[in-house]
Parts: sequence; C-alpha cells; structure tokens
Amino acid sequence: MILLNNTNKVSYLCPEFRRVMKEEKTPDIEKRGWMSLDNAAKIFPAVISKSLSSVFRIGSTLREPVKISALQEAVSITCRRFPYYLTSLRKGFFWYFLEYDPEIRPQLVVEDKRPCIAFPAKKGNYALFRIVVYNNHLSVEFLHVLTDGGGALEFFRSLLVTYLRKCGYDIPYSEGITDPSTPVDPGETEDSYNKYFKRNVPPPPKLGNAWHLPHEPGQGNHLGITQALIPVSAIKDKAKDKGVTITEYLASSYLFSLQEIYKKDRARDNHIIRLEIPVNMRRLYPSKTMRNFSLFVLPEFDMRLDYFTFDEIVRHVHNYMQIETDKKILSKVIARNVKPERNIFVRTTPVFIKDIFLSAAFKKHGATKYSGVLTNVGIAKFPEEAEKHIETVSMIPPPPTKQLKVSCGVLSFKDNLCISFGNNTGNTELERRFFSFLAGKGLEVTIKKNVWNER
Repeated sequence: MILLNNTNKVSYLCPEFRRVMKEEKTPDIEKRGWMSLDNAAKIFPAVISKSLSSVFRIGSTLREPVKISALQEAVSITCRRFPYYLTSLRKGFFWYFLEYDPEIRPQLVVEDKRPCIAFPAKKGNYALFRIVVYNNHLSVEFLHVLTDGGGALEFFRSLLVTYLRKCGYDIPYSEGITDPSTPVDPGETEDSYNKYFKRNVPPPPKLGNAWHLPHEPGQGNHLGITQALIPVSAIKDKAKDKGVTITEYLASSYLFSLQEIYKKDRARDNHIIRLEIPVNMRRLYPSKTMRNFSLFVLPEFDMRLDYFTFDEIVRHVHNYMQIETDKKILSKVIARNVKPERNIFVRTTPVFIKDIFLSAAFKKHGATKYSGVLTNVGIAKFPEEAEKHIETVSMIPPPPTKQLKVSCGVLSFKDNLCISFGNNTGNTELERRFFSFLAGKGLEVTIKKNVWNER
C-alpha cells in the first residue's frame, strides 16, 4: 500500500480539532493512558501473522472521487471522538494492553491489490486501524484487537458523514450517527464480556472437529474477493416466505452449498458441516461498548444422517438460532471464555507463556470446529442527505485461515445487500454454488468481480 502520510503521528491538527482537544471533557482512557484488552481481543496478539491478519474492512463506493484534504480533516476530527481507537498494542509482563497516544492516528493509504493485510501490531506505537482510499472507494480496516464489526461500523458512519460535511455538503448527524463534538460515554470502553459474566454458569458442550473444503490454499498470502449485490426487499420476501430472518436464509444457503461440495469430496475425513455465525451481543444486552462484544452460534449437520433438503436446513437453522441466541444459553459461552482469565494461575503466568498456550489452543479449537463463517453486520444507515452521495457499503471479513479457506461478510445499505467472500485458494466453487443457488430461487444477483486483484 502507498502511504498518503509517511508518519503514524498526527502531523497536522485542524483548528476544529484543536478546539475539541481543549474544550471537551477528558475521557477516562486519556486520564489512565492505557486500557486492558477485552476478553475477545486477548487471543489475537498470540495468533496474528502475515497469513492470519485478523483484519476486517467496512468500505463504501462513493459517487465522486475521494478528496484527500477533506478526508484528512475528517479523520482528525472523528478520531478524537473515539480515543479508545487511538491506541497501540503493548506487551506487559502478564498481559498485552492498549496504550493511548493522543497524537497517534491511522495511516491513510492507497488501495493495494490485497485488502485486510496484517498490521505490524507488535512493533508498538502503531495505530491498529487504517483508512484506505482508491478513486471513489473509501474504507476503514480494523485489527480485531480494537473492535468487532458493530464498533467499526459506528466509527465508519461517523467518519463518512464528517467527510461529506468537510466536502461542503449539509448533512446532519442523524440516524444514530455519532457527532464528533459529543462527549465520550464511559460505557463505550467497557469490557462487556466481563460485565455480563456469571461465575456459576456451566460452559457449553465441547464440539468435535468439522469438515473443511477440499481446495488447496494458494501460494503466499493470496486473497480473492468476490462480491455480489442482491436487492434487500427481494431476499427479505424469500426469507419471510420461509418464516426466517435474512441471516438464517443466507446461512441455510451457505450450508446447502457446502453440502453439495461435501458430496463430491472423496477424501473427506469428517462428516460434520458446521457454520460459524457471529452474533452482535449489543442487541441482547444494554451495552454501549465500542470494543468487541460478539459471540458465535454454530448450526451443524451430520452428513451420516443422509442428504438434507433446503427446507430441512432452513427449519433446522431457524430453530437452532432461536435456541442458541437466547441470553441464558449465550451466558454459557461468556462464562467459558471469561472464567479462564480470572483464574489466579492464568493471571500470574508471564505473557510469553500465555502466547504459547493461546496459539496452541487456537490451532486446536479455532477453525478446526467449523466449515465456514458468515458474518452479517446488519444495516448501514445514513441520513437521506448522505445517501445520495453513496453507491454501496460493504463488509469484508478477516481473511480465512489456510484450513478454513473461505469466509463471508454481509452488509446492507438502502435496498442493496452486499455479500463479500474472501477466498485464499483460487477455487471459487463455493461462491459459484452459493450465488447460483440464490439466483435459482429467483433472486437478482449482480456479481462484482475481484476489483482488488484485477487493478
């Protein structure tokens, strides 16, 4: 990527930014100067690498080329409102932590051929998110250490509206978009996993390993992106006909497509097809956190029970989601994840030893447990005055592991549902089957080619 600014410090501060720095009430993180990692973030320092970046993207296609000077001002103003993102990863004796630096800022870079490349996070003094531009494309990429898709989308919405205002357009901070002039709510920095942890709740049952796509990973850090647009109203009608949500309908289509590939795989050594679906916990708990607060549900099918029709898959996925997204059931997952970090022996173990065990645990219990991943971030809402300047909004999930091979991210804007597949194999059979299946159901599927690798 080509840097538009060759430093990771704020080299300019617009007058509006200086005023806000002086007049706004200082958030708690600025007083303390550091912040511990939330429960979900603790795994990432041990496993991130060039091939496993743990970086995801929220991006947009605008109707006009991006104006760099206006964007620079917008970045400065917006970042000040989200001080918990003006941090770098630091290594303590027992734990990693985030160190606050009021002058640190994300790099502005020109789009490269490969999105979601790794950050040199462990070098320190390096912002853990970046702003990416290319012609009329504007995106933000976050390392999962900082936040999840829910937090990143809120930052992006505020940044994009602020940018359009700096371009001279009269756009209000409505539709729940954060106005950078408002004070930081203390709840935005809480570790909601720990807040809603219940000590005596039992953990969920352990899962066996899942079947994986038989395709071979590509050379180096290859990542192919296939995107498609589907009218939201049309797929909503299809889901409604089945009595399910859009996420459940897409998940069922994904599982059906995996099943079709499984049937052809003669070398399979596992019979469980399982899909990982992140759940935004802010929809279930009264949390304002802008850090990670997502958990996963994992609907599965045992292929030894024979072939499943699409209707059978839809019914099972719907029932499973209804049960597994219940707060009482999800409290088991919170308990399983949080309880170890509260153990006195874990707390007092040096971080270099934790790294070894966390890395081994990730290899054993990470992508081995599911066949695919489907992340639906939800709806990107903007004021009507802003929408006329935006063509599409999309989400690209973190590049898949070499074992998982393919991942999928979903985000809707106005009447367009954008589905993005990341693939490290060069074999797009899953994507072809998935989109062909949806088209076969009467949905209008507009395929966008891999614009990054073809530039």
